[in-house]
Amino acid sequence: MSTRRHPDVRPSLRTLRLDSFATRWERLLSAAQRHAVPDHEDLVLPAEGMVRRGSGPALHYLEWPGWAADAPVVLMLHGGGLHAHTFDLTANLLRCRARCLAVDLRGHGESDWVEPTSYGSDAICEDIDAVIAALELEDVVVVGHSLGGMGAMVWAGRRPAALSGLVIVDVAPEMDAAGIGSVGAFVTTPQSFVDLEEVQAHLAADSPTIAPRVDGVAANLRWGDDGRLTYKYDSSQFMAMKLELRDDLRRIVRQIVCPTRILRGERSNVTSETAAAELAGLIPGATWTTIPDAGHTIQSSNPVALAAHIVKFLDEITPTSAPPPQAPQ
Repeated sequence: MSTRRHPDVRPSLRTLRLDSFATRWERLLSAAQRHAVPDHEDLVLPAEGMVRRGSGPALHYLEWPGWAADAPVVLMLHGGGLHAHTFDLTANLLRCRARCLAVDLRGHGESDWVEPTSYGSDAICEDIDAVIAALELEDVVVVGHSLGGMGAMVWAGRRPAALSGLVIVDVAPEMDAAGIGSVGAFVTTPQSFVDLEEVQAHLAADSPTIAPRVDGVAANLRWGDDGRLTYKYDSSQFMAMKLELRDDLRRIVRQIVCPTRILRGERSNVTSETAAAELAGLIPGATWTTIPDAGHTIQSSNPVALAAHIVKFLDEITPTSAPPPQAPQ
């Protein structure tokens, strides 16, 4: 399978400034303050690496420090048109409880692009296998949002022995057509901007009631050869992506045997309560809940609540080894 890099293999000076440590640190602090994340002094930027293999695209991943040797592994997969840094705050809140990693799906972020027909659920499954093998991960808990959640469900249904737990974030076999249409229109419409201020104005106009901030998408932007900002993902993938949907996905998820939690955003226009409840009914032992003050991208709209629910899930499936409190003498 041939691969191709996104256009800015050799970054310009403006690209380097956009991705500098100081710039990324300020964006992280700004997002933390906006979401009232406690303990700002404990925030860290993640380490970065690439998984390379003989065939298939190179995959960029992030890893946050602070985990204990016996900590569970949490592997996070973002949605379509997003990137691994979308989990920056969630992973910071989890990093002392678990070994947290996040992967740029192929055709996203800093991972390689491939031919338009080489995207989809099967491809995500291959990439999960590659990351787990390259990093020698065991007893993995996968957190998958939207597109990453679809791939994670397919992978979990086919490889039940490799998974300790699954958290599905705002995706289900039956999704709201209007919501999916709006997401699809956004990621397939070519967009470019003069500067970050224009990006902010565009985001505010697109979602005036939610007022998204540019620090949440800056890691997903690059300077193009024409001197304008554009998104890092390969928009062509969404035209020919091969996904298991509806009845095909229903059939696959019935094979999932690991502990599973389904989370939907209270304001989600993609996954309804009915759809989340149906999915929970298809997976043996699965449960679902709604995250308040959150839209479709829960890790961006309410990362504190998302982290809290993942910690609760980890506590249920991987109890800590701390001794129980002793009774008073």
